Amino acid sequence: MDSSPTLVVRNAFLSGNDATVDIAVDDGRIAAIRPEIETRGETELDAEGNLVSPGLVDAHVHLDMAFSASGDRRPRYNEGGANRAETIERTATYFAGADHDELVANARRAADQAIANGVLHLRTHAYVDGTVGTDVVEAVSTVREAIGDHLDIEIVAFPQYGVRRDDGSAEAVRAALDAGADLVGGLDPATLNGDREETVATWFEIATDHDTDLDIHIHERGATGMRTLRRLAEATIEHDYENRVTASHAYALGDAASDRAPDWEGRLGDAMETFAAAGLDFITCYQSTPRGMPIRRFHDAGLTMAHGTDQVHDLWGAHGNVDALEAMLVESLTLDGYSTNKGLGTLWNLVTEQGGTLLDLDGYAFAEGTPANLIVHHDPSPQWAITTNRTPRYVVSAGEVVARDGTLQ
Repeated sequence: MDSSPTLVVRNAFLSGNDATVDIAVDDGRIAAIRPEIETRGETELDAEGNLVSPGLVDAHVHLDMAFSASGDRRPRYNEGGANRAETIERTATYFAGADHDELVANARRAADQAIANGVLHLRTHAYVDGTVGTDVVEAVSTVREAIGDHLDIEIVAFPQYGVRRDDGSAEAVRAALDAGADLVGGLDPATLNGDREETVATWFEIATDHDTDLDIHIHERGATGMRTLRRLAEATIEHDYENRVTASHAYALGDAASDRAPDWEGRLGDAMETFAAAGLDFITCYQSTPRGMPIRRFHDAGLTMAHGTDQVHDLWGAHGNVDALEAMLVESLTLDGYSTNKGLGTLWNLVTEQGGTLLDLDGYAFAEGTPANLIVHHDPSPQWAITTNRTPRYVVSAGEVVARDGTLQ
């Protein structure tokens, strides 16, 4: 190299390689990947033969309500007994009375925690309805602007109360997109909204009017959920929206994959052909992934399935630390067949390559000229990084060391 790079990471093991390499970084991008780089960098990091990975991806999280369960000796809202409909009502009440500055502070705290944990790319949902309007989206947007290049944040305008149940929610989604949200959100068209066809039509009307993608929560189970997923894929094709729609949670996939699943319309194999034609993507979240979720089957078929940590100590659940490695550790212990080296490798892909594909991240894989977003781990492989669940040694964002052993720089 003709001049000193700003950063050199030495003795880095890249997953899939046979030997360690040095990585030179200059002007926020990877300048060289070689067995040995003789030129010294302005900053030198020694990976000591351990794993160096791209920034981790959290494809589904709710920064908007982060830490809403905090503040008391025990977690708030965590006594049990509330069903989904009751928790949706509680969420609407919470946001109607929420303080803007507190929302900003909590979302920023969660975003900083994500960076310290090696998450450099995330998609967050932000609540909208006819009463709250765009207030919550604006709070999350404030955090995105303040945090700058250190964390890539996409914002989904999420009408959790339902575009069919709340007269103002559809217009709130439109206003949120005008205010800076990136995607149209929604949930459960057949059950919560009460009309699958009309709800799906409303989502696509808003999305096509604003030329934005969609990310839809589908909690519906069994045959109902599979019919909803197929209808979402069919509508994607009808609107020429291939590769622009994501189904989050998609619990019904785990139901359909079960050996005990009835032979209902839309069994998994046939449905997967429709999903592939639509380029429909999927996100599962460790706090609620069905044990039989067909992650490997989807990956093997060329379908994208990524992962999100979902809650951050909020009124839906007291767990969640915006920690992709912690999430994969839990998944490896709870899902069927994912504790082996092969299974752990599949889980690793959920929070790396699959997440990068789903978020359409330009230059996510390591190559000369791509953004220098990288994580230096304490462990020698993805499998050990998951099972030891240690906070990354170094987090580098846009060529700058932004965290060391869990402490932001």
